[in-house]
Amino acid sequence: MLALVSGHAMAAELPSYQNPQSLLEQRVEDLLGRLTLEEKIGLLHGSFEVGGIQRLNIPPLSQSDGPVGVRNPTATTALPCTLSLSCTWDVNAAQAYGRLLGEEMLALHKNVLFGPGIDLMRDPCGGRNFEYMGEDPLLTGSLSVSYILGVQTNGVAACAKHLVANDCEHRRFFTSSNMGDRTLREMSLLPFEMAVRDGHVWTMMSGNNLFNGLYCAENRRLQQEIIKDKFGFDGAMLTDWRAAYDPVSTALAGTEMTLGQCNYVYGDGRLLEAVKSGQLPVSSIDEKTRRVLRLYFRTGVLDPGTRSPGALDTLEHREQARRLATEGMVLLKNEHRILPLDVSQLKTVLVTGPAADMVPLGHGSGFVNSAVRITPLAGIQSALGSHATIKVMPWEKSGDMTNQPVTQQKQKDAVFQAVKDIGRAPDVEALKSAARGASLVLFFATDVPHGEQEDLDDINLPAGQDAAIQALAKVNTNIVVVLLTGQPVLLESWADKVPAILEGWYAGESTGDAVADVLTGKASPGGRLSCTFGKRLEDYPSHALGVWPARLIVDADPGNGAYRPKNRKPIYAFAADYKEGVFSGYRWFDDKQIEPRYPFGYGLSYSTFALSDLVLDSSHDSIKVTCAVKNTGTREDAEVVQVYVAPPKSSVPRPPRELKGFAKVRLKPGESRKVEVFLRPTALAFYDEVGKNWKTEVGEYQIEVGTSSRDIFLKSGVTLKTGRTHAKF
Repeated sequence: MLALVSGHAMAAELPSYQNPQSLLEQRVEDLLGRLTLEEKIGLLHGSFEVGGIQRLNIPPLSQSDGPVGVRNPTATTALPCTLSLSCTWDVNAAQAYGRLLGEEMLALHKNVLFGPGIDLMRDPCGGRNFEYMGEDPLLTGSLSVSYILGVQTNGVAACAKHLVANDCEHRRFFTSSNMGDRTLREMSLLPFEMAVRDGHVWTMMSGNNLFNGLYCAENRRLQQEIIKDKFGFDGAMLTDWRAAYDPVSTALAGTEMTLGQCNYVYGDGRLLEAVKSGQLPVSSIDEKTRRVLRLYFRTGVLDPGTRSPGALDTLEHREQARRLATEGMVLLKNEHRILPLDVSQLKTVLVTGPAADMVPLGHGSGFVNSAVRITPLAGIQSALGSHATIKVMPWEKSGDMTNQPVTQQKQKDAVFQAVKDIGRAPDVEALKSAARGASLVLFFATDVPHGEQEDLDDINLPAGQDAAIQALAKVNTNIVVVLLTGQPVLLESWADKVPAILEGWYAGESTGDAVADVLTGKASPGGRLSCTFGKRLEDYPSHALGVWPARLIVDADPGNGAYRPKNRKPIYAFAADYKEGVFSGYRWFDDKQIEPRYPFGYGLSYSTFALSDLVLDSSHDSIKVTCAVKNTGTREDAEVVQVYVAPPKSSVPRPPRELKGFAKVRLKPGESRKVEVFLRPTALAFYDEVGKNWKTEVGEYQIEVGTSSRDIFLKSGVTLKTGRTHAKF
């Protein structure tokens, strides 16, 4: 029997060198008592290297970007993006992903990994959607918990970021995410709550944005009162690179470290002066130092001989990156079972599209300088070259550098800007001519490169790709379109004209091999959508309500602002109003009865499954959902059992259904297994803004079990005759 608790992984065994909590605190207090005020403050600001006390032979804390791979001048493993990871719906995959990152951090002698990114995909145009984990808070939270446990098993600190609702990139330094407490607690903050309560994350990073008019790093209610006091976070709160401005308000809000361009906020004598002038008590510095020292001990900085040597860019890591990529790929369409390919029937394969001979990667903190990058063309040639003739119709490139070694500076100056134009399509008639005689056409599509500080204007495929696919479909009925994108894209002009569509996402260094594995059936497409594919951009709530992009509320756009301390100013210039409330993603589509192209949770496999025998046990605080899953197909494969709750009529508007638990199960042909999913105590509740707690009302709640938010196969009711509040949460 397979059992998961709301999709959570069980806590991983911690390294032997980590001290029991009581001994850890004794060591922290002992060292704290030996530090001067100046030494304490020296531990509270920096950049990728922070602190260190030469007098006591204490080395600095070494930190790194790395939500999708450790970002380092030395080549590291480029994993599939975390949006792809979220589509695995697999807590074991997420833990393996985190463990790999932790091993590479150890090999590089680093202590704190800036990941996972757990802001929600509010809008498909968000520039860092590929770094996050989709649109649902429970799915994001569940996988982030496993990711965190995987990283921290190695004695490396994970960092849940960016607190909170840092989900747009355009003018992020001056944009305020404005929402009520219900939207905050049910949506944006839930993954962070789970990261603390279930993942016991050691660090957290405040976003560069404002929240309800206050910079997150200076928002005491958010950081101190909710994250620390309410949720019990005992780790260190870090700033993003430009998140803080004033030392006193930042300190009072519960920030431990100011980093990057805001190093000076606690540095340059500013925090020291605030203490000496009486604006801050010494006790507040002690508490911050205590949390940072706890981090030093947890990550083995003060016990260097106990740290594992780790492993960097090994063959095992490369194989794992390839496997994880296939597990996140989502088969969106497969008419006539064209996939997996029958290699014996292939004579000539036409490979084309702008992504055929490149490896699309996100930019900014999501860029990884890997030693290996397998293009789709290379992967197809390796897998099919001995069985068929591979014909290539190249696209004209205009500055692509994603397959070249790129330093971090070149990445910012060249890759992030020079690849805006993906390329121009070849002559359509030439393309059609090449396709006419082919046994198969493989079209590799991609989006406009994006990442930090750059949202998308739309989610159309650029550079004439739609027209090219339509033209190909007129002359060849065996077309497979492979999408290598960082978010949903619009497919309406051609989705009904081609037999097969595979969403491969930004699949990392092994993109080509992983795609070939899935196309040939060496691996199954293991993914289910963690985000909704709409038919129009206007179908998404933030566009329907006119709240994307954020509105300018001052006379002049401040641009991206200054970097130097003397020129930096806090400015509330843009308002991102969350008018959709809790009706984001599939919740909006379901409530407004908008038909998506592909719904949340959707994905095909190479087998078929049947769900049956739903049983509910609500005798305890958490509801146990049990059902049987049978593989009714002819090959071993996996299915994702998704549990939704449909509430009765309520005193507040509630979505028609919300994901409350899931489990992924792999079965052999004909095999059947019972699956248990335990729902959280608040699974039936909403956050009551008046009572400031989670509230469950009377009525019959439908427990719905299916394979997407629109494919529900089993239902059963749970009737509550008395309401209740959940004070613990």
